[in-house]
Amino acid sequence: MNITISPNAATDDASQIDNIVSQMEQNLATLDAAIKRNIPDGVQTTWSDEVRNNWETYYSADVPAAMADMKLSATNLRMAVDQALKYSNEN
Repeated sequence: MNITISPNAATDDASQIDNIVSQMEQNLATLDAAIKRNIPDGVQTTWSDEVRNNWETYYSADVPAAMADMKLSATNLRMAVDQALKYSNEN
């Protein structure tokens, strides 16, 4: 079986993943600031408590894990290209 890898396309894809993750992190930080600004700690309603608690859980646990996974995908893609090129040059 032959596998064809376009190193430039794969490297561009990895860069796009990095850019997307960076933009998402910025957007989520903006959303975090807006939630904290618009639902301050002193607001004591069931709705505000639930929204803020859910957001804080999501933003402190799920978001960093998802961002790390996406960054790892970009890194793995770059490593796959490097290894494929190395293997190709050896044979």
